[in-house]
Amino acid sequence: MSSARGTFRSTCPSAVAPALALGNAVVIKPASDSPVTGGLILARVFEEAGLPPGVLNVVLGAGSEIGDDFVTHAVPGLISSRIHTHWPERRQACRRREAPQALELGGNSPLVVLADANLDAAVEAAVLGKFLNQGQICMSVNRIIVEAPLYDEFLDRFTAAASGVPFGDPASAQTLVCPVVNDSQLEGLKAKIATAKAEGARTVLEGEIRGRIVPPDVFADVSPDMEIAREEIFGPLVGIIKADDEAHALELANSSEFGLSSSVFTQDLDRGVQFSLGIKAGMTHINEMPVHDESHVPFGGEGNSGLGRFNGDWAIAEFTTDHTVGVKRI
Repeated sequence: MSSARGTFRSTCPSAVAPALALGNAVVIKPASDSPVTGGLILARVFEEAGLPPGVLNVVLGAGSEIGDDFVTHAVPGLISSRIHTHWPERRQACRRREAPQALELGGNSPLVVLADANLDAAVEAAVLGKFLNQGQICMSVNRIIVEAPLYDEFLDRFTAAASGVPFGDPASAQTLVCPVVNDSQLEGLKAKIATAKAEGARTVLEGEIRGRIVPPDVFADVSPDMEIAREEIFGPLVGIIKADDEAHALELANSSEFGLSSSVFTQDLDRGVQFSLGIKAGMTHINEMPVHDESHVPFGGEGNSGLGRFNGDWAIAEFTTDHTVGVKRI
């Protein structure tokens, strides 16, 4: 038999509904930058729907101040988090009290363009996958890896397309790149731009930063050891890496400690499937951008991108515990 884990403690709003549906009580700590939309409104919706008091609770505060208490409390039967800082220490804290964890820890999604790819489709998906929500999505394109025969043409087409991306006014339905979330993120992106230039990446597109609006920035001749290729960007910047051949492209795609989502473009679907199976990631999409999260397929990563899977039957497995009950009639 499967039964609820009891109290479930989360910093991930998308996990609340399945956890409640499976009989758990939930304590949620929304992101400090979005406490209303990330927690309070959600709680009000459940309250108005008739959820009994005390089943869903919202705790507000900075993760740096309450994070340790959040993950080390003795009551929760599962910790589910989206953590980007202090996560190694918090994972160890969970392990010390033997608390199960389901963690989504960020990504460094590669979009791979093999030599037989449809360039129109690859460029379109790369632009949307990189700049949607100004790149502030865990599954956003973080690195673009292109086989050598297509590298120059892809670079030209992608740069031209990126230069036409609407940015600025968040009130306009046409705007793809809006202001970044806060000043801390803005300063981090400025530092990443400066570091990319200092490390030898070639700037092929940049714009003037105004307030928190960072126009699309594109860097060519990027190597896997550069920061812009190693770390999650979470903004409208991208580096393009040249691969010698298919084997080298796969090596580059796997040259990261993260493994959340990924993409490969090829007109040979069998080749695409074989390439996908070689990528060390929780999700790979053939001829699609890596930004996908559908309720009936598992969502999750490998390596430092997290533990566990969400959605569908996988959510049932995460938010319940198996219990063998033997019965003898007497």
